Amino acid sequence: MADITRRRLVGQAAVAGAAAMGGTMAAKAAPAPGQPDGRGAAQDRTEITIYHIWGTPPGGTPAETPHPMTQVIDAFNAQSTTVMVNSQTPGNYQETLQKTQADIAAGNPPDLVSVPWANLHYAIDGLGVRELPAIAGDQFEALRASMSEPAWPLVTRDETVYGFPWGLSTPILYYNADVFEAAAVDPAEAFATWESFAAACPALQEQLGGNPVFALSFNKDWPAQTIIQSNGGRVLNEDGTFGFASEEAKAAMQTIADLDAAGFYDRGTTEELRPNFVAASTAVFQASVASLGGLNNDTAFTLGTSTWPQFGDKPVSASTGGSFLGSFTEDEAKHPALLEFLTFCASEEGYTLWNQTGYVNISNIELERLPGQEPAYAQFDAGLELETNWPSSRGLEAQNTWDVYCQRMWANDISVEEGTSAALEEIQAITGQG
Repeated sequence: MADITRRRLVGQAAVAGAAAMGGTMAAKAAPAPGQPDGRGAAQDRTEITIYHIWGTPPGGTPAETPHPMTQVIDAFNAQSTTVMVNSQTPGNYQETLQKTQADIAAGNPPDLVSVPWANLHYAIDGLGVRELPAIAGDQFEALRASMSEPAWPLVTRDETVYGFPWGLSTPILYYNADVFEAAAVDPAEAFATWESFAAACPALQEQLGGNPVFALSFNKDWPAQTIIQSNGGRVLNEDGTFGFASEEAKAAMQTIADLDAAGFYDRGTTEELRPNFVAASTAVFQASVASLGGLNNDTAFTLGTSTWPQFGDKPVSASTGGSFLGSFTEDEAKHPALLEFLTFCASEEGYTLWNQTGYVNISNIELERLPGQEPAYAQFDAGLELETNWPSSRGLEAQNTWDVYCQRMWANDISVEEGTSAALEEIQAITGQG
């Protein structure tokens, strides 16, 4: 697999972006001085619909502070005289893709969707995502120059670009520094290796009143990739075969199962894990670096961040995460509106709002790093493995199957030996590799 580093992302950035965003595209990103604020009559504006994971899902309670993605959309709608973005959050990534698939089948596709990097093949083969050059037309090269060049391979297959790079993350560990201090546990020592972490867990658990110590969220296949890679294994090998049943992979998966057997692993549901950590019921919570802003706002304790523990002297090999913005519109008349919105996303105004998330900066705009992002940039500097891109038009089904087996193995519902063997058989059948 290829790797992505922060040096590659930023090294080419400083000059290209400002020049590329000038002229026609920059003019679209903001109204001219003295013109109205952009709130033209709705009937005079082209409406585009975006499905993304960062808003309020059906039945949910809106956040007191709108998510940066919501802020980007609101800022765009406030200044555009020609386009109105209709923002919808169907749920998490899988729920969003499932709704996208259903709406495409019903003949009512969304215009833009936040698609995980891991589902590029599925978006192409299963959903028919549009080629970005067809959307951007003669402005494609200017749009491309707005984002760091090393980000583009993440949305490219067979030399064709299928989406706009947007949220690039990596999984890191968040911890309750107050609990560590009360337990007299040095975080640097505890997170040095999996062995030292296991040794620190009893003292941390005592401070938690016997609760589990740590949680891995939310879809387990994502942290599983980093854990397996860090022990020298692979989920998907270079030759396209599946590697999660190798001895290295099984040993890595067994490490978490052993911590669960000792009572240190939080088996809570997806909906429970983050609240458990925020309430100080657990001490360590793995999540995307993009969770940094929200956790800083929501936690009353001193929040710390860390890279992953090592397996002995093997270096940590973390994966990428996040998503791109892919278009599924069937209406070519909407192409200029989509281009205008994507141009705003890449502008200094739009991307500065987006950068509040904690995602790693992959634009050509120099922005200060957020406190707590250090582990993410350390992992980027060491080189990240691309997130597993599950093959075939049934890639999402294959990913979901592996996710379920990860959950079961880590909760000791099935042994690692049995789980990896069964997962391999099922996934090979799903993807046609069996």
